[in-house]
Amino acid sequence: MSRLRESLPAVDPVEVGSTVTRRIAQTIGPPGAVFVAAGGFALLSMRQSILVPATYGLTLAQTLFAIGAVVWGAAAFTGYAPMVRDRSIVAAVLAYAFASFVSYGGAMARGVPSGITVDAMDRYVMVDMLLVGMVLLILAVVRSEHPLRVVLGGLVLGGTVSALFALVYAATGLDLAPNFRIPVITKASDFVLIKNFTRAGLNRPQGSAGHALELCAVLTVLVPLGVALILSARRRGAKVWPWALCTAIIVAADLASLSRSAIVGGAAAVAVMCWRWPVRRLLVIVTSAVGLFLVGTVFQIKVILALIETFAGSGNDSSLQSRAVGQAFVAENVWKRLWFGQGVGAYPTLKQPVLDNQYLSRLMEAGIFGLVTFIAALALALYLAIRASARASGATAELASGISGAVAALIVICLILDTSGFMQIWYLTWILAALAGAAYRLSGEPPPQESGEVPAG
Repeated sequence: MSRLRESLPAVDPVEVGSTVTRRIAQTIGPPGAVFVAAGGFALLSMRQSILVPATYGLTLAQTLFAIGAVVWGAAAFTGYAPMVRDRSIVAAVLAYAFASFVSYGGAMARGVPSGITVDAMDRYVMVDMLLVGMVLLILAVVRSEHPLRVVLGGLVLGGTVSALFALVYAATGLDLAPNFRIPVITKASDFVLIKNFTRAGLNRPQGSAGHALELCAVLTVLVPLGVALILSARRRGAKVWPWALCTAIIVAADLASLSRSAIVGGAAAVAVMCWRWPVRRLLVIVTSAVGLFLVGTVFQIKVILALIETFAGSGNDSSLQSRAVGQAFVAENVWKRLWFGQGVGAYPTLKQPVLDNQYLSRLMEAGIFGLVTFIAALALALYLAIRASARASGATAELASGISGAVAALIVICLILDTSGFMQIWYLTWILAALAGAAYRLSGEPPPQESGEVPAG
């Protein structure tokens, strides 16, 4: 036995472990990126009314992002993790959070009116703190094209699960989303924001989102990311069909949501992404969209007819009339707290008119200061993503282009939905901002060298 042992080559267990870890990272992705992707998957695939016990009402996605941010913060503070270098997007997110704190502090200093729930305001501020930590975590983790692709993949896969639930509900009336959870880690909840939500005689699915409107917003934002994963896979010579299938499912469920957001948001995404596309690709997309509606009209496909009716009957649409009431309310009352607003989280607890407009909601809650910081963060994210798609090449350029399209769709959706009131689309907003900053940083770095190359100089 001793002779056999002596005849075997010496193997360093540390080297073996590092080799195995490296192979796993190359196949699945770096551990940090996989962790963030898991958080993104949990965010979009599960109802955010399903909570983790003993976490002060946090969902699984919030818990994962919070744990990751704390671990990274401790590691960075002790020198075991790199610091975040994306100063522009960090400054924008911190400015947004600071405006929220100023608005909150002003409301507390004035004395909370009798109609406001203080716990709700406290929770809004806590969510802003969690969002800042999540953004820092993503910027620290996404340091190359592979982690960026892994995080985007987690989001698209989570959205695909929600889209499947939506399609099943639209076809059968069976809501499977409340049962999709981890039994030991999460506790069940039968909370549903609204039931029997219909348009043109068809049920509007909720999927794993908090509302049919949020489902449409999430899926509309995910479509450009799915397209980006398809094009980046083609650039890398990888399999395209998994992401093509996911994107097709998301598009189908997006249309089944029967919301105008799907059309106007999708148009905004195409407008931002198409400048770097071949003309043939743009013509194929436009022709396919027009052909879909023509076929739906000829063959009397209910979903297509309902979408057409939604736009044709906009003048009598109750949701648009409700938005008009909200706009009039803002025009009359915004002057009372013009600069710093009523206080974050105060507007919905006062039972004021529904605004369905994130910009107006931010203006009423945090004033002009808060609105400017929110618009600046979105504008910066869009600029960085567009610049990244122009500066980068290959797969990174495609991923950055998809992020720019997603942010463009989100900017339009904020005009017709108060996104901060829905956890999935609100977290997705700041995930995209972080990914835009990461893509911009990656676009300015030289492409990775092939193994065996020796750096010049």
